[in-house]
Amino acid sequence: MTPEIDLVPEVSSLSEIYLTSDHAPRYRKLFERFKEAYGEYPDFVSRSPGRVNLIGEHIDYCYFSVLPMAIEADIVILVSKNDSRKINLLNGDSKFEQESFALPDDGAFVSIDPTVTTWANYFKCGHLVAHQYLSESRPRSKLPVGMDVLVDGTVPAAAGLSSSAAFICAAALATLRANGITSVSKEQLTTLAIVSERHLGVFSGGMDQSASVFGKRDHALYVQFQPQLECTPFKFPDTEPQLAFLIANSLVTANKHETAPINYNLRVVEVSIAAEILAHKCSVSIPQDSGIGTGTLRGFMEAYYKEYEGALPWDGEVLEGTIRLERMAKLVRTVFVQTDGYTTAEAAEELGITVDQLHDRFLSKTPVRFEKLQLYSRALHVYEEALRVLQYLTLLLHPPVDSVSLFHDLGQLMNKSHDSLRGLYNSSCKELDEICEIARSSGSYGSRVTGAGFGGCSVHLVTSQKVQDVKNALIEQYYRVRFPGISDAALEDALVISKPGIGSLVYTGGMP
Repeated sequence: MTPEIDLVPEVSSLSEIYLTSDHAPRYRKLFERFKEAYGEYPDFVSRSPGRVNLIGEHIDYCYFSVLPMAIEADIVILVSKNDSRKINLLNGDSKFEQESFALPDDGAFVSIDPTVTTWANYFKCGHLVAHQYLSESRPRSKLPVGMDVLVDGTVPAAAGLSSSAAFICAAALATLRANGITSVSKEQLTTLAIVSERHLGVFSGGMDQSASVFGKRDHALYVQFQPQLECTPFKFPDTEPQLAFLIANSLVTANKHETAPINYNLRVVEVSIAAEILAHKCSVSIPQDSGIGTGTLRGFMEAYYKEYEGALPWDGEVLEGTIRLERMAKLVRTVFVQTDGYTTAEAAEELGITVDQLHDRFLSKTPVRFEKLQLYSRALHVYEEALRVLQYLTLLLHPPVDSVSLFHDLGQLMNKSHDSLRGLYNSSCKELDEICEIARSSGSYGSRVTGAGFGGCSVHLVTSQKVQDVKNALIEQYYRVRFPGISDAALEDALVISKPGIGSLVYTGGMP
């Protein structure tokens, strides 16, 4: 029997998207603005949400599984086709200027300059990968159409909630729809979007795009990247009191693209070098399938066990997976004796290659800046964080009878995750650390940075009885201290109870 393909849905009612009717005025305002700018109402709306990651940070680009969920905050793109051979872009936020770009008449893909900071680049990324898909599925002589576009978002930018991934997913979906592709699988859209941000110089994993596209109301997602992309939705166990996740925005901007050379991309390079050193030391060959064309820590683990202990089951065999990850963490401690970092010369020596070869293989793919490569701490975090994901999943699938025990055990895993992100991966910041400390002391069972880090948001496991206590403590001890005079509206935006929402879709219901 042929497996059923999970398609990106098309809906005609806002009630199929949102839990409340609050978005109807937003859509009416956007529809009117679109008509004012372009002389007609849009043909359709492409929509993708942000996400919050519960646990499993900075391990997706190593192909380890993660546990995110889509949120209700989203990016919506209103679209109509035009005959101008241009993409006209208008932003719902007035601080962004209107932009446009021409479509090449020879059918070439749009060009993207990652050195230029412009919001239009995100739409270009989505358009480019969608055009690549179109060129493979139909004659090249059929050129992509011009589009009139209005973009609006409720996902805060640079906050660790994947506003860029949501934007690009929605842009790719909008481009496909405008060009006659009315049926696209969630897996295909995700696959297109995963590689798109590389055109902006960011070698991200696939968690953000997977959560945005596959999101399901009232469900979190167990996202697996190997042996193939698979997103399994699951509900949280019934508890008394009820479990809740509070998102707290530090209001510290964390622009993943602008700081990539010292933050995000540097971490990608470090774990890639670590994987290759482990493979070299253990005399195993690993697939060169990372975002920068090298091996990964997941690839090393699979190759190691195949070579020395036989191919052991992984997905679906949580116990065996935890044993393997524990052994990998021990191996990291054995191989990387320089816990304070490696110079390029020292890393090259560990690999048995020259410094020039190290540069060509690892450091020429994307600009990075560092004093020492933190190979030990990055690799240790990845294996231990992947282990925490499996332990978290086990608790959700087989919860203890006592709800308090469940809250405690889940919270401890989240706390350990944050401690690792702060101490080993260095992706937290003092503001996020402070928020987590305040939340824990006020009733949160578990608090951690979520997303790429270096600023942005944190996520907190609380009970329905303690939500307000934690919010009040954060308002008085963090927000009003660090941001005197902050408005009630800003506080409402900064502190949000996260409810799992629906993923990418096309809205065709017209003016609500």
